[in-house]
Amino acid sequence: MGEFRRFKDDLARAFIRLLLGLIRRLDIVTVVRLGRCLGWVASHLLSLRTTVSLLNLRVVFGDTVSRRRKRQIFRRAAAYIMTMGLETIRYCYADTATFMRNVRIVGLEHLAAAKARGRGVVLAGGHVGTFTFVAVRLTREGYPSWVILRFAHDPRIAQLYRDMMGRLGVNWIADRPRSQCIKSCIARLLSNDILHVLIDQKPSRGKGCVVPFFGIPTEMFPGVISLALRTGASILPVTIHRRGIVRHVIEIGCPVQLVSTGDRQRDVEVNLANVVKSLETAIRKYPEEWWVISRRWSRSQLAGQERSLPLDETVTIE
Repeated sequence: MGEFRRFKDDLARAFIRLLLGLIRRLDIVTVVRLGRCLGWVASHLLSLRTTVSLLNLRVVFGDTVSRRRKRQIFRRAAAYIMTMGLETIRYCYADTATFMRNVRIVGLEHLAAAKARGRGVVLAGGHVGTFTFVAVRLTREGYPSWVILRFAHDPRIAQLYRDMMGRLGVNWIADRPRSQCIKSCIARLLSNDILHVLIDQKPSRGKGCVVPFFGIPTEMFPGVISLALRTGASILPVTIHRRGIVRHVIEIGCPVQLVSTGDRQRDVEVNLANVVKSLETAIRKYPEEWWVISRRWSRSQLAGQERSLPLDETVTIE
């Protein structure tokens, strides 16, 4: 088993190196078009992901969106995910002026006002749009921003990823060990920096907080609220979406007003539920840019949705 795993790691490392060499030689428009084509092909090959995606979209839209439209959203979302990965790699080798021109910021005044408080800022985002660009663009704008990253178990692949993030200009905090990750996040906020957190990131077992997500009790990452309560940092919702072929727009919302109930755990639940609503709005607005292929809900929860699908759309969830 160990030898097979090493073989897979060696293969993955070789593929990543080959991909890096190829993508850096292409212009950005070509990279985007290549990503769309590869993603479209992948969407026709991944039958299980098709099922999960249709069930996710059933949760989000119910019967208000036709079956044909749901399939269209899935195909485009798969293409978007592939495009995001290739585009992120390409920008590792692009000049700063090109990146700044292609990624615009709306709502920067909200961030400036929050920074003026001097207690740090937590940007609450999710797996919508090319979220890898948010912290990079803000840092280059003069607002030092950090993200939490999980690296591959193979040290060689992890180093390739670190090198790529370094080229892109990502300020990162490793998610392991957990205690050190928390200390680093708090230190950054106390230094009045910005922390971009994906609230729909699947938390470690027993470490999440269950809140409604499109009406279904879902375990979500509570760090965005816990860190703000501990440091006094402001929480601002953030989304990013594509405009045209290569342009992106980062939208920063107004600060979230935290509710205080006198019960710390209850405070986390209530405020996280409020923040999640902003993510739901972004997903409904830009469904084709959502990571719809990810399993957001448990098998038992999805099974209830599966039974409501038309016969020609129902596939057993393994």
